[in-house]
Amino acid sequence: MIRRTLWTAMLGKFVRLQNLLLILMSLSVLFVREAHPQTVDEIFQNFKTAYAQSNNFSANFEETTLFAQKKSVARGRFIFGKPNLLRKEYVDRNDTSKVVQLTVLDGEYGWTYTPILNQVNKMKWNNPERRELLPGIGASLEDVQKNYDMTLIPDEFANPKGVHQIELAPKVHMVNTNAKETLQIWVKSGEWLPVQFGYETEFEDGTRQSVIVTLTEIKRDKKLAPDLFKFVVPKDAEVIDLSEN
Repeated sequence: MIRRTLWTAMLGKFVRLQNLLLILMSLSVLFVREAHPQTVDEIFQNFKTAYAQSNNFSANFEETTLFAQKKSVARGRFIFGKPNLLRKEYVDRNDTSKVVQLTVLDGEYGWTYTPILNQVNKMKWNNPERRELLPGIGASLEDVQKNYDMTLIPDEFANPKGVHQIELAPKVHMVNTNAKETLQIWVKSGEWLPVQFGYETEFEDGTRQSVIVTLTEIKRDKKLAPDLFKFVVPKDAEVIDLSEN
């Protein structure tokens, strides 16, 4: 009886010791993870690598604009092809099959068509080799670290989901005297593709405008129609050629 009691006591101590070791091991893993969080440079490099490995990227979007205490929301879809190809469609709020504005970047020109006006604006794409974060938001992917200070913004809701927010503040040589524009991009761990991006502009008079674009149904490297990024001027449309300006 005494031997059995001693054996039970020893077994109990062994189990408690084993549990304590498991707890300590778990804490050490947590400590290592907390001690070596990813830096903003590492996260941005992961994003650049994912960009380099992607041929195209498509998504539905919701674009929210705030200006002078007014809010507007537009929705649509886009397909982005490397290096500077874009097809972006804004759709009717009640009928998503109806396109209310179409923008096409073909690598040489930018075309914007508004069906209700039957009007096309044509602009020259000044630098065909320029690789933007996403065409149209202005920042070249290669020039970001040279032209912007990058900061990782903590987010208690997004971070546990593997989403990281990077804020890009222009360096002194990039600041416009009339307006200061700060960019944001949210990238998700794993495929390291953007799930949201935006920019905030502060004008000389102190007013601000912010635009946030949230992406859903994100797809990568789809098989695309060969003429997807070619724009054909609709019949009888008025063409405003700004390509020489």
